[in-house]
Amino acid sequence: MDKSIVNEVVSALEAVKSYGQPGFWILLSILIVLVLVIAAVMYQRIVIERFQTASKATQENFETIAADLRKRALEVKKQDEGLRKRELEVKERKEQQVLKRSQRALKGSVSHIMLRPDFKGMTSVVPDSSKADL
Repeated sequence: MDKSIVNEVVSALEAVKSYGQPGFWILLSILIVLVLVIAAVMYQRIVIERFQTASKATQENFETIAADLRKRALEVKKQDEGLRKRELEVKERKEQQVLKRSQRALKGSVSHIMLRPDFKGMTSVVPDSSKADL
């Protein structure tokens, strides 16, 4: 198929050549311009394909980086949750220790009061006039 096209172009050139030099040069310049246009179009296609390939690679890189960042963010979130949980446990332990100390101190003071020789039992702190209202 390519040989037949080349043969047709050669025969066309010979026909134009037979008409004279100016026609030959005009046709030759038109063919050169046509070849240059075809070459430019092919070059643009190649450049576009390379750009698209580079764009796809860049997009894949961004997607990979985004996935890594999401993974790291999840890890950091888990670490934060673990730290919060530990802080809460420490706070609860401290509160329990304070509560135990307070209970011990209260027990000690109550037992100390109960061991007094002048302790006559539990007395009410409510005045007698208010007991009548109950």
